[in-house]
Amino acid sequence: MVEVMARFRSGVKELGSRKVLTVLDYAKGLDGLPKSNVVKYLLEENSFVVVRSSGTEPKLKVYISVNGKTQKDVTNVEAKLSDQIQTFLTRTFSSEPSEK
Repeated sequence: MVEVMARFRSGVKELGSRKVLTVLDYAKGLDGLPKSNVVKYLLEENSFVVVRSSGTEPKLKVYISVNGKTQKDVTNVEAKLSDQIQTFLTRTFSSEPSEK
């Protein structure tokens, strides 16, 4: 999971066709919160994606918040974000060395 989170921290420029405006990394603590293995991407059009790993099991959680002019716009962007993140994770896990 360390490698997966490191890849999320390594220069993501766009998610779901929306530019990443700001990356908030909570690894050292942020906004008065304790340090945590969380990365938040603030995107264009007042949307965001939060990625965090579980502290107790090999699980990754992704939270998506999308704004748009119509429900159809929101649904399309949410689907693009989900697909892009799934593809990113598939590539990341397929390139990790297997544990023995």
